[in-house]
Formats: sequence, structure tokens, C-alpha cells
Amino acid sequence: MRAKLTHKLANEPWAIRPDYHSTLVEAAHAYHYDEEDGGPYEPPTPEEVDGIAIIHIHGPLGKMLTDWELMFGMTDYDDIATQLAEADANPNVSAILLHIDSPGGTITGLPELAAKMRRVEKPLVAYTEGTAASAAYWIASQADNVLLSQSAEVGSVGVYIALLDQSEYLRNQGLRVNAIAAGDNKLDYADFKPLSDEARERLQANVNKWHERFKGDINIKRSVPEASMTGQVYEGMEAIEAGLADGVVDDINDVIALMTNL
Repeated sequence: MRAKLTHKLANEPWAIRPDYHSTLVEAAHAYHYDEEDGGPYEPPTPEEVDGIAIIHIHGPLGKMLTDWELMFGMTDYDDIATQLAEADANPNVSAILLHIDSPGGTITGLPELAAKMRRVEKPLVAYTEGTAASAAYWIASQADNVLLSQSAEVGSVGVYIALLDQSEYLRNQGLRVNAIAAGDNKLDYADFKPLSDEARERLQANVNKWHERFKGDINIKRSVPEASMTGQVYEGMEAIEAGLADGVVDDINDVIALMTNL
């Protein structure tokens, strides 16, 4: 199960803060999960307060996560979608609050979740008193309103992939990989050899494509200037000035109070 997360971190495009990605790589290698510490996974359900369904979106994000990844503190896009559908269909729920504290996550599964969010009929508000960065901001931007506390941060609108090149290390160890492959591009991203210029161009085109999709989805419900979507993060009032948020509210209870009057 550890191998799946390690592969994602090393080979897939991510919409996540690079500093957190590096921390996640280190933690994944160091983390020791005991099966007896886990127990059966119980999918989360929305918390209900005064007719408001609260969906907690915390930690790194991804799709079809293993039990190990979930125990590692990640949130599954599918669980978010299920909770949204449940809250939208609940007659006792008048509005939905996304309580976010996440540095972002994988691209896989993210645009599909965003599309489902746009089909939610009830008022949808996103709020963070911590971080809603990259993939987490992609999610937040699909809400009708984005709120944050004074010291919270949002943004980091960008996509990247970090491939490990072990070719020099192997050479210094006196090791050589004899790879036999069929298909001109089969070994383009193998970590035992340097990345070719052609392979780099294809990867760059791929992350550019997803960055454009990211920005496009943000501006389905917002009008964010291009200068605010180049990977930087903004705190509090700065986020409002950048077009990424709609208001500053310092406490989730105040957000709930505002939403009960929608």
C-alpha cells in the first residue's frame, strides 16, 4: 500500500504546494503503519449543525486511496463527492459548508469532482482557517462563496510533477541498468536514465494543459485575474484583493451563523 502513494508522489502530476509535496515524500518513506492500528475504514458523513451540512476536507487529497493512505491522513475525492450528494439530497439540510485545511493533492479525480460540485443545487460555501491550496483551492473555487480567516491562505494555482533521476547515483555506485523495451517512448520516464528533451517537452505540455484547465474551472464561478493564478498563495484580505476569496470570517461558528441566514 505504501508503494501506491510512493508511485503517485514520484510519477503523477500534482496540484499541491511543492514544500508540502517534499514533506509528504519524506513522511511516506519514514511512516510505519501497523495493520492492527487501523481497523475497518468508515467513510465520513457530513456533520450537521443548524441545518448546515459540514464536509471536512483535510490533509493531502487523492482518488481511490488505499487504507494506508487514508490512515496517513489523506482525504479521498470520492468520499467528498459522496458526502456532497448525501447533503444535497437531505431535506433537513439548507446549505453545505466545505471546511478545508489542505495543501492540495493529485490531479487524478479532481476535475471530475469539480464537475459534480457544480451540479450541487443547495448553497455551497468553502471556508478555511488554515490552508486551501492548489487542488484544495480548485475545490473551494467551485463553491458559491469562498471565505477564509485573517491568517489563512489560499491559492497556489499551479500543477507540477517531480521525477527522480537516479542515473548519476547508479553510475557512482558502479551500477548499470540493462533495459530491454519495446516501444519508442516506453522508457521515457524511467528513473535510471536522464530525461530526454522530448520527454521533458511532453511532460511540460501536460502540466501546462492541467494548469489551463485549473484556471478555467476557477473562472467558471469567479473572475480571477491571470496574475493571481501563477502559483503564489495569499492570506486574508490579500486573497480578496487577488480575487480568490469573497470575505474574511475568523471563526467557523460565525460562518455557520452567516449561512443560516442565506
